Amino acid sequence: MTEYCSKCGEKLKENALFCANCGEKVPNRNKKFPIKYIILIVIVAIVAVAIASTLFIPGPTQIVKVDDVEFQLPADYVMEPDRTEVSIDENVKSTAMAWSNEKYFIEIGVTKTPGSGFDSEEVAASLEGTPTKMYGYSGYYLEYENQGAAFIFGLKDEVCMIYVSHPDAFDDVKVIGQVYE
Repeated sequence: MTEYCSKCGEKLKENALFCANCGEKVPNRNKKFPIKYIILIVIVAIVAVAIASTLFIPGPTQIVKVDDVEFQLPADYVMEPDRTEVSIDENVKSTAMAWSNEKYFIEIGVTKTPGSGFDSEEVAASLEGTPTKMYGYSGYYLEYENQGAAFIFGLKDEVCMIYVSHPDAFDDVKVIGQVYE
């Protein structure tokens, strides 16, 4: 597009900063941003979003239920075939289930005594360990020499134990809570 000087009307040379005829300063022109830079910026933005989504957006998950307590685990955990259910008497019932992936093993146990009125926090405390808070619950952390760790906590009339083959696996577990149907 041809431009002309606003003072004398002379035809301006391409990319001129001043008019060659009268010396008038040419107003700032909207210089076009080279298309190659726009393409490069778009590619960098797409790559940045892809990297951020793999780092900050959690992958698919699964909801697992042990007795009447629900937990969330990453979808790559596969349930181990053994499920343990023990009834000590008509008031005490214990259920344990396990999952593993290529890196970790997680076992979750729930012991409940419906209507017996035992103090689940007292039972968890009797197993000793270090008092700590995880998953929003006060409980007890136990570390087994070269054999993983456990977090034991009380939920009303239930004691929950989350055992992991490595302490980092605690990050893979989310306690949803009790579900009564």
